[in-house]
Amino acid sequence: MVRSGIIFYVVLAVACSANIAQADGPYFSEGIKIGEVTPTSAIVWTRLTTVAQGGIGGLEDAAPGMPGDVRLTYQSAEGSVVQTDWMPVDPDRDHTVQIHLKYLEPATDYALKIESRDVDGNAGATFEGKLKTAPSAESTDKLQLAVVTCQSLRSNDAGNDGFHTYRVLESIRPDLFVNTGDIVYYDKIPFSRNAAQARAKWSCMYSMPSIRAFHSIGASYFIKDDHDTLKNDCWEGQTYGDLTWEEGLAIFREQVPMGEKTYRTYRWGKDLQIWLTENRDFRSPNTMKDGPEKTIWGAKQREWLIKSMKASDATFKLLISPGAVVGPDKRGKNDNHANAGFTYEGTIARKLIADLPGAFVICGDRHWQYHSVDPKTGANEFGCGPISDLHTYGGNPGYQPAMHKYFDKGGGFLLVTVERKDEKPQITFQHIAPVVNPDGELKVRNSITFGK
Repeated sequence: MVRSGIIFYVVLAVACSANIAQADGPYFSEGIKIGEVTPTSAIVWTRLTTVAQGGIGGLEDAAPGMPGDVRLTYQSAEGSVVQTDWMPVDPDRDHTVQIHLKYLEPATDYALKIESRDVDGNAGATFEGKLKTAPSAESTDKLQLAVVTCQSLRSNDAGNDGFHTYRVLESIRPDLFVNTGDIVYYDKIPFSRNAAQARAKWSCMYSMPSIRAFHSIGASYFIKDDHDTLKNDCWEGQTYGDLTWEEGLAIFREQVPMGEKTYRTYRWGKDLQIWLTENRDFRSPNTMKDGPEKTIWGAKQREWLIKSMKASDATFKLLISPGAVVGPDKRGKNDNHANAGFTYEGTIARKLIADLPGAFVICGDRHWQYHSVDPKTGANEFGCGPISDLHTYGGNPGYQPAMHKYFDKGGGFLLVTVERKDEKPQITFQHIAPVVNPDGELKVRNSITFGK
């Protein structure tokens, strides 16, 4: 049903997608997530479940976990078949497992097939996907990056399928994809006030056919923010119902492919390097007085970020943040670098971006799409906007001519294209609506290109 323009909780009763082979279980209701991709490595995440298809009707429709083992087989077009050993899923980590692949070839397509078996050794379902590794650091091939944020069960815009944005992304298959956080909302209906309910919300979200299909075909990177840590604008020491801060941090790491650190940088060819920041683990309380000791990044991450960005010789450098750095934000917020409460560190961040040639900020968390330029430093920031037009509740600052080069209340995703024209590197930022035009072309709301 529709209530106040938002689609609420249609029970998912869709047959499994074609790439899920049927058996008696265990099943892969959430498919796979392929993350932390480099030219030579990747992490493949999966989870065993008792049913082939979870639902989005509410937490009671989540797919329960199931004990068992998984095995992954992968092969490039010209390479030999590689098969891992059978690996048990971890019942203490929601029956998930993360398979680390090494010794891959750069810019190479791999066919993936994952198998399951139960604790007695009986064969279960299989699932197929594909991965393309990152190019070498010398490559100048064209690249496309897609960035999203803010997806909740109450703002799915494609009914039983999930989100239109993921079908658009599936059709273009960007080289890399970043979800900047608020991947699920523990503190929104249906509420997740303990660890079991938090995990159930992940199961509901990633059982959606559109999300499952997209994540089976490409390289993804995940960042967390407040709502997928605990609750709105949270920091260490807080709780949400019976859900603790420590449980929130641990559940995020078990639900996505993740390496040693949640802040990291990845090189994609000669012209692109991305930095993914961690904005929850090390932050000061929002209520603390601003000054040199107040931080979102923490001293160690901030030092790493500044040093590594200044040392990079990539043509274009993208700081991808779960929160805004430039803004402007809506009134009443005090949780990110664009807010007055974090002026000291925010000033450092904006100056860093402004002083580095080819550096830009991409941020999530904001429920509108925008391109802004800081009047003091000239730092450019692109807000990708929420994943659907239905997720625009909560207000926005409206068009602010002193900062905005582009502003729109809609959602969708940000598409970044890095390529060379006449040997000259250039980067294009496009705000894309979550629909495909009748002619099959993307609906581009805004586009701007920068050349070196």
